[in-house]
Amino acid sequence: MAKPLREVLLVRKIIRAYQERLTARGRYLLWTVMVLGVLGLDTRRNQVFKLFAVAAAIFLVAALFAFLPRPKVHLECRLPLRAAALTPLPVTARVMSRVRGFHRDLCLTFPRPLKWGSSIVFKPQQTFFAPAPDGATDIKVEFQALRRGQYLLRGPSVRATDPLRLALTRDVTLPDQILLVYPRFYSMEDFLVPAGRRYQPGGIPLASSTGDAIEFVGTREYREGDPLKNIHWRSWARLGEPVVKEYQEEYFCRIAVILDTFLSAKPTPAEERAFEAAISVTASIADFFSRGEYVVDILAAGPDVYEVSAGRSLAYLENILDVLACLEPCPQPPFQAIGPSLFEKLAQTTTVVAVLLDWDSRREQFLRRVTALGAAVRVLVVHEGPTREPWQSVGLDLGELSLMTPADVERSLTAST
Repeated sequence: MAKPLREVLLVRKIIRAYQERLTARGRYLLWTVMVLGVLGLDTRRNQVFKLFAVAAAIFLVAALFAFLPRPKVHLECRLPLRAAALTPLPVTARVMSRVRGFHRDLCLTFPRPLKWGSSIVFKPQQTFFAPAPDGATDIKVEFQALRRGQYLLRGPSVRATDPLRLALTRDVTLPDQILLVYPRFYSMEDFLVPAGRRYQPGGIPLASSTGDAIEFVGTREYREGDPLKNIHWRSWARLGEPVVKEYQEEYFCRIAVILDTFLSAKPTPAEERAFEAAISVTASIADFFSRGEYVVDILAAGPDVYEVSAGRSLAYLENILDVLACLEPCPQPPFQAIGPSLFEKLAQTTTVVAVLLDWDSRREQFLRRVTALGAAVRVLVVHEGPTREPWQSVGLDLGELSLMTPADVERSLTAST
């Protein structure tokens, strides 16, 4: 077992050296040398071996530069910690020389992540430049993530190169970092939900970090048992009898947005598009409610219950998007697995907005249990083509139902950009 392991490690080192120690021009030259070497095997019938000798000599001389020490420079570059899918961002790297005098040409490289590497694009990915001898050199590139998710961004690196820019030396590199790419979402001007009112223990002070101030409605005469801290001293001095401040009990709308994550073990491209569209719709709804006077619980249905609250100073929209950025489909029907803990939380909500990927009896039964808890329901089904069971026949007692296709969501996203 040890010998195959060593062989695997050796192959990985060769591949890594090919990707990191050769420029695009150097890789083309290497393949040219290999092709000319095959064509020039018969030295009696053709003269291709002469071209092979010239190309191989150039490549070997350039390869000697790969063994030179790393450049004496200092690299600074702040990569984004969070980004939105398909939204280009400017990135600036600063290279400062630590020595004076002659400098070879340098190459700044932004490596792709090991996972989903094609989804992260730097334009340009490699930049050749001559460093300023007594100052800093700024290189600007454009960064763009093509899909949502969590990425491990490999740190950018600076290497010196040979005069023909074929091979690269050892690098000065920055540490890796985590990047969260948010799903695309659009700004909703209005989103109607059925009104629901339910008393929340603690009222507004519990749902806000602004202090103990609640709604002051007036004053009244003192009654036995009233706390002394509620005495309105100015009114007492004016009227000559104890007067206390009176507050109004606060009711507010607590909304749960439930995202259906159930997909088959081998989803079709249409199902995957619907899943991503449903996540964009959920993010758009969360953005709408986080800008209003609501307390929003995002409960993503799946094997686990993801709960993030936003609004009334409980959290920020970024906390909700952090969950949606990393959300993966669930291959098992999630509503049965998370039922007890989810219904316990839904008992405290006034309104439920459900974003579903399809419509069938299981989902209908789940929503009827939600309505039995006293919460008002609004349902959006994001699906391509006809649903498994007709949703139009559902009675009005379940709440308002509407259907969106991934194309509808894409049009809304395009119009919002």
